[in-house]
Amino acid sequence: MLILLGIVLVILLILLIDGTRKYHVAKFARSIPTAHPNYPVLGMATIFLGHSEERRFENFMRALRRVDRIAKAWLGPQLIFHVAHPELVQKILTDPNCCEKPFFYEFSGLTHGLFSAKYSVWKPYRKALNPTMNVKILNSFVPIFEKFSERMVEKLKCQPEGIPVDILDFTMECALEMVCGTTLGTDLKKGCGKRKFLQSMHVFISRVATRTLSVSLYNETFYRLTKAYAEEEAARENCLDFSKRIIEERRQVLATKPQSNTFEENDEDDGYTVRRPKLFIDQVLSDKNFEADFSTQSLSEQILTIMGAGYDTSANMVAHCCLFLAMFPEIQEKLALEIQTVLPDSVQDLTADTLKSLPYLDKFFKECLRLTPVGSTIARVNMTDIELDGCRIPKGNIFVFNFFVLHRRKDIWGPNAEQFDPENFSPERAKGRHPFAFLPFSGGSRNCIGARYAMISNKIMIIHLVRNFRLRTKIRYEDLKYRINVTLNLAFKHLITLEARR
Repeated sequence: MLILLGIVLVILLILLIDGTRKYHVAKFARSIPTAHPNYPVLGMATIFLGHSEERRFENFMRALRRVDRIAKAWLGPQLIFHVAHPELVQKILTDPNCCEKPFFYEFSGLTHGLFSAKYSVWKPYRKALNPTMNVKILNSFVPIFEKFSERMVEKLKCQPEGIPVDILDFTMECALEMVCGTTLGTDLKKGCGKRKFLQSMHVFISRVATRTLSVSLYNETFYRLTKAYAEEEAARENCLDFSKRIIEERRQVLATKPQSNTFEENDEDDGYTVRRPKLFIDQVLSDKNFEADFSTQSLSEQILTIMGAGYDTSANMVAHCCLFLAMFPEIQEKLALEIQTVLPDSVQDLTADTLKSLPYLDKFFKECLRLTPVGSTIARVNMTDIELDGCRIPKGNIFVFNFFVLHRRKDIWGPNAEQFDPENFSPERAKGRHPFAFLPFSGGSRNCIGARYAMISNKIMIIHLVRNFRLRTKIRYEDLKYRINVTLNLAFKHLITLEARR
């Protein structure tokens, strides 16, 4: 009886301390609604406990859908604010004093990468990287994007006809080859460990995502005792080794090339030469006066960030697009007709101007991004006090934004916001829509640096797929389920049946 009484007293003491602490910590935010569920001690963290990744995703989205503008919530001891309305999203993301990222981004262990670096580290690196993503450079990459898209198509043609394939396997390899071939100037056709890299990257991203959404794993000492920590460390080291090998390869290439602002790449297999501006890695390795200070380790982390973000997001984007095409054959045929009209010759090369002549492709791709934004959840920390809806929030607080929910607001997208309809991006419907109602690549100065890169490369992959195949699937739109991860992942395989277009 005394033991039971002692347990009850301890529980009551914990609840009292927790309630008192939260009362004082969040005293300034009394006027801000509280998100639910909100349990003692754990707060909202219960939606991530004891469930499958698919169930946790559904619980998380259900909780966020209840927030109209802004709401406070607790993840165990951590206070966070869910920001849901585009007006408030814009105010925070465009504020230069809200460019910091919260502590759980550090779980990636990539302290110099654009994705997870602290603001003071991120700023010079972002400035250094911006020139590598200008329009002229991206347009010059079109032949490279075509080359690897054609390679993907040839691999798909070798698959048994009528047998479903997981299209993500093919878009992943293609996207990785594109990233390495353009950003890093490396062709992975002959291997060099890309399969191991893909496997390691998958493990690395999954472990980081799991830890981010598991309050019990936030403590570093405890996390180091888990199997997940060992797996994450091994995967990260494998990925960094891959990056370092690419750096060494590029050093050797640069040693034999004249130093200039442009250079030529010769494709030995296809026999053509592509002229393009100097790549980011070349600028870093050849310019001793480069503004940002890149050590071997920091350069490896930047490369890993670029490769990881570039291939994983693009691969999933295109795989999602393929599913939508397969689910809606009338949309697929309308897109195929547009492509056939603009590109009547099956061997006709694409150009940057070609993409501008495909308005339905643009609407279709944006609708895919609306319903399946790959980077669906981001977070920021305010470095100075900020006022939101009449409440002054002190510096150092965490703001969470979810674009999966934002892109489904019926007050913005209409009563059929959950349905797939490319006409959501027709000029008539888009007129007057809030600029921060559609954020597939985030917004503000710390948005995705590769947004235009993704728009061009992904569209080219889609063009080549639609030109060569009719896509079918048994998966229904209403059956789509997603799972918790750093990026938006389907809960099952992207199974597509391919039929050659005659």
